[in-house]
Amino acid sequence: MVRSDALDESQRRRWRRSPGRVLLVTLMIVAALFLAWRVVVFGMLEVHFGSGYDARRFDELETRFDHGQAAFAKADARMRGLVAAHPKAERITWIPALICVREAGRAETCEPTTPEDKAAYDALPGTDVIVHQAKDPGRTFFRFYGNDPPRYTIIHASDSTDGMAAYAEDRGFRSTRSLKPGWAILGPIPDVDREDDQWQ
Repeated sequence: MVRSDALDESQRRRWRRSPGRVLLVTLMIVAALFLAWRVVVFGMLEVHFGSGYDARRFDELETRFDHGQAAFAKADARMRGLVAAHPKAERITWIPALICVREAGRAETCEPTTPEDKAAYDALPGTDVIVHQAKDPGRTFFRFYGNDPPRYTIIHASDSTDGMAAYAEDRGFRSTRSLKPGWAILGPIPDVDREDDQWQ
């Protein structure tokens, strides 16, 4: 007569080796690995795109601004001069080689920068483009793309930056930091559609 504990042991061995158990254990391991992978990926995205990354990038841009305040003020004054010379402009962009103006209902026109404009621009290392838009009157944007998105911006508002947090939230900018009266840093716009809408 076979003892019941021997039968129980035999059944346990069969269960441990059964295809159903192997499949269940395999699925649990795959699910755990997938979950760990997602945690790592989202953690890396948060480090690169999240508020922690913003703080580090803001520190870099604030240092750059502190060392070049006169250059930023000079470029802002030049942009205000361009706005006064083109009162119907919807958008004015300034890069090292060109200043481009787009007026309502007309194609964008570009002219080479003067040696003075190029020197003023070159005094702003890391700036990818300086922008004025009619929909943001009194504001000059100094945009920094870096090697990859996210894209950060130093803004000068001729009125003040008191309402900058509300402005940034309304336009979809993720974060802000005040620099000095009239100047602030805007974090990236994580929503691609809202970013396109802001800069078109």
